[in-house]
Amino acid sequence: MKKHWIISLLMVLLGGMMTVNGQDAEAVITLERTACFGTCPVYSLSIWEDGTVRYNGSEYVTVTGEQTSEMDPETVQHMLSAFVDAGYFQWEDAYDTQVVSDLPTITTTVSDEGNTKTIMRYAGDTSAPLALPFLENWIDEMTNSALWTGQQPDLTAVSNNGNSPLLTLRRDPCFGMCPVYTIAAYEDGTVVYTGIAHVEEVGVSVLTVETANVTSVAQQADILGYFGWQDAYDERIMTDQATVTTSIRWEDEFKQIVRYDGDPNAPIGLLRLEERIDLLVTGSSG
Repeated sequence: MKKHWIISLLMVLLGGMMTVNGQDAEAVITLERTACFGTCPVYSLSIWEDGTVRYNGSEYVTVTGEQTSEMDPETVQHMLSAFVDAGYFQWEDAYDTQVVSDLPTITTTVSDEGNTKTIMRYAGDTSAPLALPFLENWIDEMTNSALWTGQQPDLTAVSNNGNSPLLTLRRDPCFGMCPVYTIAAYEDGTVVYTGIAHVEEVGVSVLTVETANVTSVAQQADILGYFGWQDAYDERIMTDQATVTTSIRWEDEFKQIVRYDGDPNAPIGLLRLEERIDLLVTGSSG
């Protein structure tokens, strides 16, 4: 009887230590999005070194309250390295100039090898490094927070010195090893690549290409009739393909098209435009 009592006591003590350790451990990556004067989603995300992900939704999200999930601890380490490589720890602590006063504030914190950095960014402050809002969105992508918030990060909403992207491309997951990434290209030749899964490099990279490489894609889209095509080509003859979303802005036109990779009705020109946007990152042009 005494032996069973000792074993039970040890189990309780060990369980208590595990709970305390879990509570005391600091998250290594956090993201918090605050309210605006509209319906901006209000929530926070925290990622621990062991891969634990904790979400807490407050307002204008599909799921309120706390939810948890897991990711591969190795992925967490890749994320930390990507923040270091992007220069996160060298940036300012705050980018909070409020030219327009109805936008949300986004706060991130990253802890790596004993160094902790917190950056507060007001969404209307154009002085923030371009990579910062993409890194914020990348946290959402890597944690798949859209399951709880009900919305994916909007590539078209990230401005570069006040200018919206001319081209965007997003490749979503399939049931296999399809590469998952996004591209945003600006008229000045700035291209931002975000690697999410099944790619050579995960993280955010800001590249510079010839401006003509970007504008010529938009011009070609106009000539091919992109702005008159359907908003979606999503017939699913096969159910294990990826979805590709593009957006193009040219002169007074803006269009976004969602294409399921197995839909035979999509114009061949749409695939060609997707390929040309991809080529902006691979360093080729055409």
